[in-house]
Amino acid sequence: MVDPASFDRFAVEYDRFVELEGNTGWLVGLGLRGERALDAGCGAGQAAVRLAEGFDEVVGVDLSAPMIELARRKRARSNVEYRVADVFAIEDGGFDLVYSHTMMHHLPDYRAGLEHLKSLVRAGGTVAIVDNVSDRWPTPPRWVYLLGAWLGFPRQLARRGIRDAWFEFRFWHSRPWLEHLASDRYLSRSQFREVYDDVFPGAQYTDVGFALAMRWTAAG
Repeated sequence: MVDPASFDRFAVEYDRFVELEGNTGWLVGLGLRGERALDAGCGAGQAAVRLAEGFDEVVGVDLSAPMIELARRKRARSNVEYRVADVFAIEDGGFDLVYSHTMMHHLPDYRAGLEHLKSLVRAGGTVAIVDNVSDRWPTPPRWVYLLGAWLGFPRQLARRGIRDAWFEFRFWHSRPWLEHLASDRYLSRSQFREVYDDVFPGAQYTDVGFALAMRWTAAG
């Protein structure tokens, strides 16, 4: 039986979807630079290549082999290493930046994942995490996504043209993507702040609409 949480079934389509959505704006705005960065749940490498502009070495980690294959083929850089691995298997640590974008809600133990990412950052380094939140439903029903796709189509058509807008509209309606979304379980904004405040005292937050972004600097 295919795991609905897996990205393997729609890796190519999801890569294009992420390119259209452009999910690295908040990260780029932080202006972080250093020697080593980790992108936990890197997908096809969109954020990893942006990190490669400011860090000497970037490690991108993802469970999905098809996503890592795409990253290696489309976004290879001399200072980026892509690994097919569970984030809990990363033990080399000492990163100046530990970054994750919309990966945390896929972990079976959310808090343990946060603690592990925290353990990988060096003194004075930064942990930066973005994850989906939902205040009304831990798992939003299918109709929420479909309604959003219908309501957003005219705007996307004006912004991107018929080809890309139609692709995105169809992607929102695709069975593998909807089955994946049905396997997700999100924290509310208040739950997010509660657990992150506990693990990362003094963390700073930015509301990015569908998600909350957290930035925390380890004591030097």
